[in-house]
Amino acid sequence: MSLRTRIAVLVAAAVAVVTLVTAGAVSVISGRELRGQVDEFLEARAELIAPAAQLVDRAVQGRRGGIDPVNGILFAADTIVQVVNQDGTVIGIVDADVVLEVTDDDYNVADGGRRIMRTVDVEGTEYRMITEPAGRGLAVQVARDLSETEEVLADLRRRLILVGAFGVAAAAAVGWLIARSAVDPVTKLTATARRVAETQDLEAKIDVDRTDEIGSLAASFNEMLDALAESRAQQHRLVMDASHELRTPLTSLRTNIELLDRVPNMGEEDRTRLLEDVELELGELTTLVEELVDTATAARSAEPAIEVQLDDIARRVAERATRRHGVAIDLEAASSSVVAPPMLLERAAWNLVDNAAKWNENGAPIEVRVASGRFSVRDHGPGFDEADIPHVFDRFYRATAARSRPGSGLGLAIVKYVVDSLDGEVFARNADGGGAEVGFEIPPFSSDS
Repeated sequence: MSLRTRIAVLVAAAVAVVTLVTAGAVSVISGRELRGQVDEFLEARAELIAPAAQLVDRAVQGRRGGIDPVNGILFAADTIVQVVNQDGTVIGIVDADVVLEVTDDDYNVADGGRRIMRTVDVEGTEYRMITEPAGRGLAVQVARDLSETEEVLADLRRRLILVGAFGVAAAAAVGWLIARSAVDPVTKLTATARRVAETQDLEAKIDVDRTDEIGSLAASFNEMLDALAESRAQQHRLVMDASHELRTPLTSLRTNIELLDRVPNMGEEDRTRLLEDVELELGELTTLVEELVDTATAARSAEPAIEVQLDDIARRVAERATRRHGVAIDLEAASSSVVAPPMLLERAAWNLVDNAAKWNENGAPIEVRVASGRFSVRDHGPGFDEADIPHVFDRFYRATAARSRPGSGLGLAIVKYVVDSLDGEVFARNADGGGAEVGFEIPPFSSDS
């Protein structure tokens, strides 16, 4: 069963339950009201007839009418009237076609008891009957046929059933239309998802013209497609950029190796120079591959973010840089807690210090500063050309002055990716007094947050 059908059925069922309860309540209340009116009528008629009961004799049997103003004889056309004494003897009947039952309760009323009201069955017909004390050992029984009342109630029930059935049918139709309107975006979403799966077309979108939950779902689906499209575009750009960057060292490496193979009697000095070039190209190729792996790992890392001390990371990175590059590190690190994936954050910090070590000159110490989620690294190299500053964090971007130095142009791009994922900001500028200052700032951790 489809979702729209289930919604229509649920709406119809809910309306049916409400209609059934309402119809039942109306029927019960109407029945009580109509029977109450019959009871009031019988009470009034009994009170009117009772004073004339003592004038009744058997001669009035079979007569119809009212109370004769001359002799006080009672007769009635719309009720059955019967007079009994305390012994249960019927001493007078108006409408001899029907004889009402007389019980011990009626004897008690004739003997001075209180009136009683009940429903009796006479020859298959229900009557509502009152027994009213008339004094001097007599009681008057006044009854009215309930057939008319029951017919009114039956007609009311039929009308309620018809109205209820129409209401349920209308509710089902309206529910189906509402469900169709509500489910249409889901149907479109399903079709779009199927089309994307079959064609890999991430440009497919769902038109969103509503602001409810279904609209939010469609908008989220569109956002997911946009994110997937951007991810695919980034992967494509990474592959294209990587292929371009790999082509140069591979071409140079191949050329040098072919030259060594073609000229076996090459002079020792030339051979040594070519081997040094090969070793250099292999080193650059290794670095490029490692940084490509780092880029892919950073983009796909599922490492959880936890509270870490940025100052501790700075100390580890400084010690590592001193061992690897033999440079002095001037570290000033105040206690600074942040929430981040520890390995990714340390990789970003290392890339900054490693980059500074490549540019640092004259043996001056590299300055590393940490405070309140801010990590900055200053070298004492040539600094940036102003035109290069906006691009230093772009993937594979290398300034003209950097072409002669080792590196792939991916280190700072990884820093930016990590910092962006932590809602932080990167910065790069020329430092006062020479050199460059590069770093990032991420929200510090607060125990109150």
